Amino acid sequence: MSPQQLFRRKLGYLLMIGVLALLLLWMGQPATSATKGAKDSPGGVLARLRSHYRLSQAELGDIDPTSVTIKLSTLGLRGIAANILWAKATDYQMRKDWANRAAVLKQITKVQPNFINVWINQAWNVSYNIAVQFRDDYRERYRWIIKGFDFLKEGMVYNRREPRLQYELGRMVSQKIGKADESKQYRRLFKQDDDFNAGVELALRDNWLVGRKWYELAINMVETMGVTMMGQSPLIYRSSGPLCLMSYADAIERDGTFGEVAQTAWVNASEDWRRFGNFELPTSFMLDDKPVLIRLNEQEQEEAESRKLVAQLEAIEPGLRDKIIAEKKASLTKAQREAMDIPSEKRTPKQLGLAYQAELAVATTHDELARRITGPNRKKAIELARKAAEHDQIAQTIRSNRMVVNFDYWRSHAKTEQSGQVLTARKLVYQADRKAAEGELTAARDAYRDGFRAWRRVIDAYPDYLMEQTANEDLVDAIQRYHRTLSQLDEKFPKPFILQDVIDQYRRQHQEVQDEAPAKTKKPAPKKAK
Repeated sequence: MSPQQLFRRKLGYLLMIGVLALLLLWMGQPATSATKGAKDSPGGVLARLRSHYRLSQAELGDIDPTSVTIKLSTLGLRGIAANILWAKATDYQMRKDWANRAAVLKQITKVQPNFINVWINQAWNVSYNIAVQFRDDYRERYRWIIKGFDFLKEGMVYNRREPRLQYELGRMVSQKIGKADESKQYRRLFKQDDDFNAGVELALRDNWLVGRKWYELAINMVETMGVTMMGQSPLIYRSSGPLCLMSYADAIERDGTFGEVAQTAWVNASEDWRRFGNFELPTSFMLDDKPVLIRLNEQEQEEAESRKLVAQLEAIEPGLRDKIIAEKKASLTKAQREAMDIPSEKRTPKQLGLAYQAELAVATTHDELARRITGPNRKKAIELARKAAEHDQIAQTIRSNRMVVNFDYWRSHAKTEQSGQVLTARKLVYQADRKAAEGELTAARDAYRDGFRAWRRVIDAYPDYLMEQTANEDLVDAIQRYHRTLSQLDEKFPKPFILQDVIDQYRRQHQEVQDEAPAKTKKPAPKKAK
C-alpha cells in the first residue's frame, strides 16, 4: 500500500472519529437550567429520553458525588466493573469472609447506586449472616441487625421510586425481629431503640406495627407513583401488611396482654384482612380479551350466582342432566361402575384410578347440557351455560388465589380470636405457664386445668378451630407443659383427657404415634424371647 493510500485511510478514520464525536456530543449534551445570560436547555437526545422516562439520577434519588466520580472515571465500563466486584463478593461469601464481602458490596453501591439487588442483598447479609456471628451477646447481634435495616434506608435515598426497598425493610423488621429465636429480647430492644424509631410513639414501636408501616409505604408508592413492585405479585405484597396485624395480635398475647387491648388488636386485624379481600387483584383469566379482576371476598358470591344460573338452565328441561349422566354411565366398563359405587375411603389404589376415570367420563358441563336442549329455548340455554361457566371460572380463580395466602384460615382465625372465650382460655394458660416458671407447681396444675376447661368450651363453640393446625399445635405445646408439671408433682396424666380430641387431631396431622404426653414418639418395646 502506497504512502498516499495510507494517508487517505488515516484521514478517513480521523473524519469518522470527528463525525462520531460530534454525534455523541449532540446526543449526550446535558440539560441545563436557566441563568442570567442563557436560557434553559433540555439537552441532547439522551438527556431528553432520561427526562421523559424519569431515569436521570435527580429523578431516581439523591446524587452522590462519590458515585458520580466513579461513574465518570470508569469511562462507561461500570457494568464490567460491577461484574468484577460481584465475582469478588461471591468469592468472599463462599469463604465466609463477611467483612470483605460487605466492603465489596459497598463499592458496588457506589458504582451502581440504582442496582436494587445490591442494597437488598447487602442488608440481608448484614442482618442475617454477619449478625449471627456474634453468638455471645444478643445485644451485639441486634446492633448488626439494625445496621442491615439502616443500609436499606440508605438505598432509599438514592432510589426514591423503588418500592422494593420499603417492602424488604417491612419484611425484615417484622420477621427478623418477630420470628428469631431471641424474638422476646429483640422486640424489647426494638421498642427501646430511639434511633431507628425516631419520631414513632412508644406505643406504636412494636416490630410488627413498624413492619406494616413500611409495607404500606411500599404499596402507597405503587399506587401514587405508577411504579411496579418487581418480583412480587399484588396478591403477596398486599397481604403482608394485614398479616403483620395478625402477628401483632398474637405477639401481645404471648407477652401477656389480654382483655380489651388484645380483642381490639384482633378486631383491627380482621378488618384489615377484610379490606385486603375487597381489593381488586389482576389475574391471567381473560374475558372478552380483557384480564379479569377479582376480589377474594367474592368467591361465595360468584358461586351463588353460578348456582342460580344453573338452576335456570336445568329448569328449561328438568331431568335432562340426569339422563345424560345415565347414558354416560351405561358406556362405562363394569369395573369402573363398581369402583364408583365403593366409598372413596374403602377403594384400593386400582379402584381409585378406575373411579377417577369414571367420574371424568360422566361429568357433564353446562355447555354440553345446553346444547342437548332443542326448540325455542336453545339459545337462552346456551347463554345461561356460558354465564354460569364464567362465574365458575372466576370462583375457581378466586379459590386458587385464596389458597396461596391461606385466606380462609386467616379470616376465620381472626374472627375466632376476637371471642371473649378464646381470650379467657389463652389468659388462663398464660397464667399457668407463669406459675410453672416460678416453681408454683400446684397452682400451675390447677391453672392449667382451668385453662383446658376454658379451651373445651371454645372448641365446642367453634368446632372448626380444632382443624386450624397452628392453633392445634399451640394447644398441644400447652398440654406438653402441663404434662411436665404433673411429672414434677409425681402425678399421672389424666385419662380420659378433656382435650383428647386435640391430641388425636395433632396425631392425624403429623402422622405419628405419641404417648399421652404428646412430646415424644413412643417406640414399641422389644418382645422378650420365650
